[in-house]
Amino acid sequence: MIRMIAATAAVFLAFSATAQTTAAELISHRAIYRLSLASLSPDSEISAAEGGIGYEISDGCDGWIVEQQFAMRIMWSDGNEIETSDSFASWESKDGLKYRFNIRKFRNGTEYMVINGSAELSSRNGPGTATFDAPESETIALPRGTIFPTEHTDRLLQKARKGEKFDRQLVFDGSEVEGAAPVSAFILAQRPPAEDGLLEPPLGPHPVWPMKLAFYAAEGKAGAGEELPDFELSMDLQENGVATKLVLHFDDFALNGTLERIEHLPDVGC
Repeated sequence: MIRMIAATAAVFLAFSATAQTTAAELISHRAIYRLSLASLSPDSEISAAEGGIGYEISDGCDGWIVEQQFAMRIMWSDGNEIETSDSFASWESKDGLKYRFNIRKFRNGTEYMVINGSAELSSRNGPGTATFDAPESETIALPRGTIFPTEHTDRLLQKARKGEKFDRQLVFDGSEVEGAAPVSAFILAQRPPAEDGLLEPPLGPHPVWPMKLAFYAAEGKAGAGEELPDFELSMDLQENGVATKLVLHFDDFALNGTLERIEHLPDVGC
């Protein structure tokens, strides 16, 4: 199954991770990305696809608050179409040990699923527990080494600064009723910033690290022949947490994510 929400939410939630090692450079901001069709596989039954992503991060003093909206409309070659949308809100403590999440999923305007709960790790790199309150009460053990989204990208950025090219982590984001899932990342050399006129100080423009993330099924969920990732996402990421470019890779099509608007949010003060 394509874990679209898991993938997009994990990536966007992860942008806040720079705070843990470069707090002065973390930028609270609101960004809007337009999604447009980038490519189709030759045997795809899709004729067109479009959508958008709204993302906001703010400093909650004891943790980072992230809100995200994702919407996509897919048109099929037989004339049918489907609209999906999702809202994702989370809070993650700045020590990376506590996490709360709330997700609402819609299809053709009708809400069909709500997922919410919390998770906690015993220590950094230690085991933990995820507690789901909806869609029904359930507790799932998180293995040793599980991390949450902000900690994930913190480690990615640390490796990028050191010139390392590969990372693999077990990440829990709460977007599905399941445990932690492997995420692999490939990091390319830092590149000069894109001069598109949208980014102005203090948001940028700054150099970016091109990264490609591969999201796999949660541990114990992959079936026979499902060793390939569920979803892949490419992005150009500034050190201050601003993503300037996205490409979402699904099974038989890909979407470009173009930054259309971005706004610096003033610090609330703690």
